[in-house]
Formats: sequence, structure tokens, C-alpha cells
Amino acid sequence: MKQFGFSTWVFSLLLAFLLAAQSAEAAQSVRFAVPQTPMSLPFYVAAERKFFEKYQVKPVLVECKSGRDCLQALGRGAADLAGSSELPVMFAAFEDKPISVLASFANNKDNLKFLVSRTLLNDGKLNLVGKRIGYVPKSASHYYMDIFLLFKGIDPKQVIKVPMAVSELPKAMLKGSVDAIAVWEPWAVKIMQQGGHDIALVPAPFLYTQTFNLSVRNQFKHMQPREVHGVMKALDDAVNYIRDYPSRAQSTLLRYKLANQEYIDSNWQAYNFRIALQQSLVSTLQGQARWAKREGHVRSGVAREPEYLNYIDASFLREHKSDRVDFVYR
Repeated sequence: MKQFGFSTWVFSLLLAFLLAAQSAEAAQSVRFAVPQTPMSLPFYVAAERKFFEKYQVKPVLVECKSGRDCLQALGRGAADLAGSSELPVMFAAFEDKPISVLASFANNKDNLKFLVSRTLLNDGKLNLVGKRIGYVPKSASHYYMDIFLLFKGIDPKQVIKVPMAVSELPKAMLKGSVDAIAVWEPWAVKIMQQGGHDIALVPAPFLYTQTFNLSVRNQFKHMQPREVHGVMKALDDAVNYIRDYPSRAQSTLLRYKLANQEYIDSNWQAYNFRIALQQSLVSTLQGQARWAKREGHVRSGVAREPEYLNYIDASFLREHKSDRVDFVYR
């Protein structure tokens, strides 16, 4: 009996190993283009906690400097899914890119900042007319720069706009190549820490609630829907983990160098991680499209703005979490 019991135990163990190996072999590699920002935290949590593997998905994280870069990687087939704010999606639709937004999984009302050289502040008054402002073209930085200037009563055409990559903004600001910049976090905090007293943050009310979204290549979602469903479930698990274990999630930010502790202590409450598709996403895209056309940021000859409902696929989220899909998508 003892020998029989031992043999049964060995057989069960071997069977478990075999099933695990088969499950690992069944998992499909999925390439995620992920910008290096705290808004990408659900991707990193899902990868670190093995939530993707739980749903037979092998994650391959392709890091990029901005959401715009990630959407470009998606458009040229270098990634299967991508994270970005909604603004690169707006431009991608103008370019007829074959992509779809599957869900929003984060938002932040205070993620964009406007930094200036302290020399521009004269007795608390800000002088920006004729000044050089660094920004990342066709990104949230670009949009925020314009709405910030309008809020301050300045025509965006009255400043000298200096386009550059987000990685170039710190050096340009610190060297004085530009007088001000519009940039997202955590770049703003890093630049202020490096510049010390010479750089000032211009306070402003919440002008823009930035959403962070999951987009997919249409070909991928049609050919591999199982993997897409797995990704959605894994990210939902990650969002729940962030809610239930915030200190552990913050440690993930530190490990991947997406933020430092000082930034986390000051800004964590501004982040809202939740998977959903709300009507406000379409409204924001439409408003940004009108801005892009008015300011000449899209190719000439475009007769009308895209129908953004055609670039949002609610079917995957509806099947997984129907209560998270607003009525406009039904």
C-alpha cells in the first residue's frame, strides 16, 4: 500500500508538471508598447505579478518614451497592443490607422505641468509673449501647452513653439534653450529637482483630465481574440491589485524607475486606476480633433473629423465587465 501510495504521488506530481508545461507552451507572446510613465503601472503590475501568464499570455514589454511613440509602434506593426493618452489616438484616427481603443484604465487631472524659467516671473506676473516654449508635438504636451496659453489669455501664435522629443526637454530647459516647457509627469518633477530654484511650476486649475488607454491593432484582435480577452482580464486584475495593495504597487513604480518616492508621496492620490469606457472619452477626442483642425495640426484637405465611435471597440470589455461600458457604446 505504501509503495502504491508513493507511486500515485509521483504520478500526480509528474502530471502536474506536464500540465504546467503544456499551459506554458499554450501561452502566446503578446507585444505591449508601454510608455515610461506612472500611468502605465497596470502593465508593469500585471507583468510582475504574472497576471498575464494566468490567462495564457506571454507579455513582451516594448518600452517607449511617449504614448505617441507607442501608437506609432502599434501602427507599423511593431506591437500588438499599446498604452497611451487619448490624444495620440485622436491623431491616429485622422491618419486612418487600423487600431481600436479597448478601454481606459487610468486617468489623472494633474498629470500635465507648465514649467518656466524663474526669470520670466516678474513680481508674480508671467510674461510668455515671444518666448520659446518646448513641447512634444502631437502629444498631450502639445495640447496642454495650447490650452494653458489660452487660459492665461495668450494666443498660442504669440509664442515661439520649439518641438522636440520628451527626453530632450530636460536638457533644453536646464541649458536655457527654451524659456518654458509643457510636459507630463514624472518628467516635470525630475526637471524641477535638477533645476532647483531656477525653474518654477506655474500653478493652474485642472485644465485637462488625461486618460490612459489600451489600444490594439485591428488585425491582432480579429486573429487572436482569446489573447485580447486574456490581456483585459490581466489588466483588470492589476488594477484591483493596485487598489488593494497600494504600497506594493508603489514599490513597482520604484523598481521600474517610473517615479521616485518623493513624487509618489506628493502625487499618488491624483491617479485613478479603473478599467472602463465612458462617454467622456468620445467627447474629449472630439474636442481635441476640433483643436487639431483649428490650429492646423492635421494634414490640409481633411474635410471632417473622424467618427471616433468607429475607433472604440467596447465588445471585449462588455463581455468581461458589462457594467463598465457607458450607454453610448451599446
